[in-house]
Amino acid sequence: MKKNISSINLYTIVVWGLTLLGFGLIVYRFIYGIGAVTNLSDDVPWGLWIGIDLLAGIAMAAGGFVVAGMIHLFGGHKMHALARPAILTALLGYLMFMVGLMVDLGRPWNMLQFILNGNHTSPLYEVGFCVMFYTTVLFLEFLPIAFDKFKMDRARTIWYEFSPWLIVVMMSVFMYGMTLKVSWSLIMAAILIFWEVCMRIGVMPRDKQMPILMIMAGVIFSSLHQSSLGAIYLMFPHDLHILWYSPILPILFLLSAVMVGPCMVIFEALTSEKLTGHAPKLELLITLSKVMPLLLIAYIALKFGDLLFRGVIVEVFSASNQAISWWFEMLLGSIIPLFLFLNPTYTKKKEGLLMASSLVVIGLIWNRVNVSIVGIQVGARWGTYIPSWAEAFITIGIFAGGLLVFAAISKNFPVAEESSVHS
Repeated sequence: MKKNISSINLYTIVVWGLTLLGFGLIVYRFIYGIGAVTNLSDDVPWGLWIGIDLLAGIAMAAGGFVVAGMIHLFGGHKMHALARPAILTALLGYLMFMVGLMVDLGRPWNMLQFILNGNHTSPLYEVGFCVMFYTTVLFLEFLPIAFDKFKMDRARTIWYEFSPWLIVVMMSVFMYGMTLKVSWSLIMAAILIFWEVCMRIGVMPRDKQMPILMIMAGVIFSSLHQSSLGAIYLMFPHDLHILWYSPILPILFLLSAVMVGPCMVIFEALTSEKLTGHAPKLELLITLSKVMPLLLIAYIALKFGDLLFRGVIVEVFSASNQAISWWFEMLLGSIIPLFLFLNPTYTKKKEGLLMASSLVVIGLIWNRVNVSIVGIQVGARWGTYIPSWAEAFITIGIFAGGLLVFAAISKNFPVAEESSVHS
């Protein structure tokens, strides 16, 4: 008994406290309405929950498709031990996003209405389809962890053999949803069936751990809706500040999500140690971090190049709140981390690696807040919305709850076991 009590450290108590507070406020929100816990209004219907829970939350879950793609599509097999934690983080990230969206919408039973009554030319329609299917893909990718836990070798074999055909169905349905044309759906199905058959008869190599079609579907679905979230804000040419309103905003959203993916895997591995009791594989995290300078340089070059091309670079040197917030985003989330990741002595240490990765994550969150809140003009005014304390703690509570679920699954399932991957 004493051992159990002593194992409950302050870190765990704080996370549990934030979770209970956040979910208590969610109950309060559903009882008394959204106006009881937020500073949202008819002028500002999208606030903190959209900026962080949706835009930032989905981007921070990008580690799943980034790491899975690196391992299974681009030959980074030495980092296989990072695949399962990344997939679990992504799956929980999308489930947390759904919780946040339900809190925002207030009528969870209406969430699937977009399938029957949606506008297939809307970016939100595409985002809804992609999130639905990508969450399904993440669940399928997670299943081998459960199979290994319960020694379900027969179920694992069935999963490996039949899941590619489920992917064919999902991709074909998605194609129909985007085009409303049966012909395009059949073309998609024919291409994927041909690909899978070629792998099964040995014409093309077939991954022994994870069906290639599943990984490809994950990368496609995630890439599409990461960029489409940026496309949503192209509908606000007169309301979004020129520092962020750009025709390449979808590309910037996608690249920033890819950039934050490895950092989220590193951040999750290093911060969850106290909850899970699993020591992170530091050498693999260091290897993963080596891709960060290239991603950061590409992102910084694209951001400044976009401003130069549009002729608004002078705006970053103004004394406006938006310019100050833009520099905060860039310095904290991109420029400073670049110099940290370029210093191998610094990032070979656990503390340095955590600091550099945390800054990139913070910068990503700040970017999404800038796009969705700081850079949005309401009428003739800027900055008319400040989130309430309850809004903030609901968001914090959802993330804290996800961390507890991650810790519970990591303790009871072979998430961190490299040997669990069958050959």
